[in-house]
Amino acid sequence: MTIANQVGIHASQIVDVYEQIHTMERLTINDESMAVFDRFLGLLSNEHGSEFAEQVLAQANIKAIKPQIQHLFSLASSMYERHWAQRIVTSTTPQQVLREEYPYFKHYRRATGLEINAIHSLADEPVKRVLMVGSGALPLTSKALHDAGLEVDNLDIQHDDLMLGKQVCSALSAGNQMGFIHNDICEQADLARYDVIWLAALVGDEQLKDKIIAHLYEQMRPGAQLVVRTAFNLRTLLYPSIDEAGLAPFQLKLKIQTYADNFHSILIAQKPV
Repeated sequence: MTIANQVGIHASQIVDVYEQIHTMERLTINDESMAVFDRFLGLLSNEHGSEFAEQVLAQANIKAIKPQIQHLFSLASSMYERHWAQRIVTSTTPQQVLREEYPYFKHYRRATGLEINAIHSLADEPVKRVLMVGSGALPLTSKALHDAGLEVDNLDIQHDDLMLGKQVCSALSAGNQMGFIHNDICEQADLARYDVIWLAALVGDEQLKDKIIAHLYEQMRPGAQLVVRTAFNLRTLLYPSIDEAGLAPFQLKLKIQTYADNFHSILIAQKPV
């Protein structure tokens, strides 16, 4: 089979599974819907090479539905986070639910561990205070940052998700001193107090991300770091992505392309001193 045929078949499979999800009578979190989503995520694995991925992304049937896929994945991700957040806050054993039942616990631990080690290695001065933008209903990154000894503030534009996230953090880390800020990041001042700002992958579409990057650059202090979760290859169908050029005038310090079950890639940049 030629490469062109393989590309066409793969693109058609992506469209077919997307249509299965899109035409569900009601988007719910259950074994049946999760099996379909797992198949969809498998088709978008980063294990596919860049050349193959670029050809798939260039297919007309894929380009036609890319915005709808990103919108659907954003909705599904938010629903999935709320589902697990509610399970954690209503459980008598929240740590057990997180560590033994939540499917992506190891993924978050590995990915956040990579980021924490990287920002400490790249920092000119000790990292103490950080902001998680787009912390959501299930702020597992924030918990990992807090557990690593950092002072953490969480910011989200969705008030209900922010408050549910606060309940999750209280259930998992009783007495924690994390801050919770309900705001649009483009309206948030006082960003110069943070040593590092994390930007979640699903914060803003591709055009809004440019506005966010510009605001962060204006408000952050020189020497502060920016951790951007993004995507490459077929994963760009899920997340509005940022590439190295999109971070200017920040200075790119590190690029981590993750594979297999790690959904997002990582860019770490610094505001020039």
